Amino acid sequence: MLYKNEISNILNKLNIKSSDTLLIHSSLKSIGKIEGKAEGLLEVLMSHLSNGLLIFPTHTWGYINKDEMIFDVNETPSCVGELTNIARKTKGFYRSMHPTHSVCAYGKKAKWYVDHDLTATTPVGIKNCFGILKDLDAKIMFIGAPLSKNTFIHAIEEEFNVPDRFTDHIYHFYSKNNEKTIEYNMPRHFSKYNAHLSEHYEKLLSILLEKNIAKEFYLGNAKSYLIDAKKCHKLVSEILTKDIHAFDSFKDISHLV
Repeated sequence: MLYKNEISNILNKLNIKSSDTLLIHSSLKSIGKIEGKAEGLLEVLMSHLSNGLLIFPTHTWGYINKDEMIFDVNETPSCVGELTNIARKTKGFYRSMHPTHSVCAYGKKAKWYVDHDLTATTPVGIKNCFGILKDLDAKIMFIGAPLSKNTFIHAIEEEFNVPDRFTDHIYHFYSKNNEKTIEYNMPRHFSKYNAHLSEHYEKLLSILLEKNIAKEFYLGNAKSYLIDAKKCHKLVSEILTKDIHAFDSFKDISHLV
């Protein structure tokens, strides 16, 4: 059993402050039994980030994938884990209107943050919710989740205009909440040569750990990692500057750092 006070102690040991911005990718089942279940974990996280920003991806690319489809902020489920679906329905969280890569956020600046997705024209643009993480000095936590889930790296690749990352087709989606409906026109993630391109991001892990950009820890039974977004952005930018195709395959990139 993972107790709430143990979760608080882990967050303190990781030097996560109440004013921090923290985005969490998670596999809830990997943690094991938690005091208060998923809601207990959320309660601790919300309390710990009382003066900051707590963020979960609530992506819907698994459901919103054809022209003219409608993303309902209140009703469309997330396709990236049980904890994200609990978070998006928890009082105090705001969910962004991005049709395929929405996030939900809790904190004093949550509404300001999620509104960055109102102007999205790509899955994870540099001026949208994932792209601005580096500017917020954010930390990205992976609870039992691999680095292939690191959507932030997609945003860095968008910044560098890495080829072979989008569909040629521009999709027309609609997003609605209780107040408005917005039309979005954007491509989807796609590679002609790699069906699961993001799996290549995992080769960064050993480099991130070696350079102290990432910390390894356990949350219950889940092997987990905490990554500094700004330092990760700097590292990946240096890699892409030297080789724009660095993440096209599992080919070693250690010579680029």
